[in-house]
Amino acid sequence: VLVMDYWRGEPLSRAVEAMEARGIDPDSPEAQLFGRKLLSALTEAFGLTILEGGFFHADPHPGNIFVLDDGRVGLIDFGQVKQIGARASTTLAKVMVALAARGAGGGEGEDEDEAQLDEISRLALELGVRLRDGSPREGPAATAIWLFDGSVDTLPGGFDTNELSPNSPVKVLQSFPQELTLVGRSTVLIKGIASRLGVRWSLASEWAPIARRLLARQSAARSPFGAPPRLRSIVRLLGQWAAAKLSAVVLALPPPLRRLVAAVALRCSKRGSSPTGQLATQS
Repeated sequence: VLVMDYWRGEPLSRAVEAMEARGIDPDSPEAQLFGRKLLSALTEAFGLTILEGGFFHADPHPGNIFVLDDGRVGLIDFGQVKQIGARASTTLAKVMVALAARGAGGGEGEDEDEAQLDEISRLALELGVRLRDGSPREGPAATAIWLFDGSVDTLPGGFDTNELSPNSPVKVLQSFPQELTLVGRSTVLIKGIASRLGVRWSLASEWAPIARRLLARQSAARSPFGAPPRLRSIVRLLGQWAAAKLSAVVLALPPPLRRLVAAVALRCSKRGSSPTGQLATQS
């Protein structure tokens, strides 16, 4: 039995027109705040489904991402999904943790830690990334950083962050693991949204907490004492529920007051951590 829900909203491909119809300037703080919320929601949704769930939406594009009338973000059309194996998921989680550690340590440029790069390269090769003969030693690490960390200005090994550059790590790729090709589509979509918003966004840093939870559960499963309590998961769910309720209240405010609240929230978002977003799914 196929069961579907009717969602009121607009696809992301028509989001600008929908904003203008509501009298919202696409360049206003309210629109920018929503863009950051969208970015955060998609990042969390794909991180959870890729790393924890194993099944994820394999056809992400603006027509399949809906902006609902209540302010939430929804994914539709799960006609194409992809399953990622447990081994690849574990290795990918280790890549996220290693990249996040590199970012937190400021290891870029002259301060690059060669041992750290070697570990990222080893994990990238374990995932199945293969480069052409004669490529720089840092090639696998540069590929991983380019794909999952949009916050960097430079890549190791003399590579360029611009994928169209002749020095892009994409140019020396011989093969990419088929199992992760559609993961790459998700990351490119999120990176594109971040670039459009002018936000420096590291998927690795955002996905690292999810990756650490996965690795911790796997470690606990091998322990005779079993898995630890899932208190953090419960707290996270409560936080998401509260954020959804708050969004509904804000949307009900008069436009002038709503714009004022959005401007304050946007300033707080830029100063602090990434904003939380709510995302729903529909097959």
